[in-house]
Amino acid sequence: MKAVSPGVLLLAAILLILVGYAIGMRQGKQSGRLEGFQAAADNLEMKVVEDKCPEPDPSKWVLKATVPPCPPLPDMSKYMLKTECPPQPDMSKYVLKTSVPSCPPCISTCSKPCTIGECPPCPRPRCPTVKCPEPKACPACPAVTVQACPEPNIQCNAKYDASNKVRPMLASTSTFGF
Repeated sequence: MKAVSPGVLLLAAILLILVGYAIGMRQGKQSGRLEGFQAAADNLEMKVVEDKCPEPDPSKWVLKATVPPCPPLPDMSKYMLKTECPPQPDMSKYVLKTSVPSCPPCISTCSKPCTIGECPPCPRPRCPTVKCPEPKACPACPAVTVQACPEPNIQCNAKYDASNKVRPMLASTSTFGF
């Protein structure tokens, strides 16, 4: 037998692959149309087109004329930078009011104000000397005459009815049949 050159074998293999590919493509298109795959592919393409341009929802939009304008910017000439602020005072020279002890209460009023931490000595209370005028005798009381009360004139017009001798408030309950 005669030996076949490798170039011819390679050419035959490529030709066989191309023929198989062509037959597969033809069979694939026919089976896709028969089974309904082509219609599904067309619907998929339409859906992709619809997703690209969705319709806007008008309930989520407002007119430009209904949007209020922005408030005006504040006048910056009334403000200053933090770097322009004067320095704060040295607080190490001050004490808290709550750390200062309170002055003890004085027996009488002190006329001098308290200095921080110390109170001036309070004056000792002294009794004032009382200078009363000499007592004078009271004048005698005038004589008072007592008038006697007139005798009362009382007449009693009470009339008693003797026909009913039983008084209901004082009668026993046994006479009424209880």
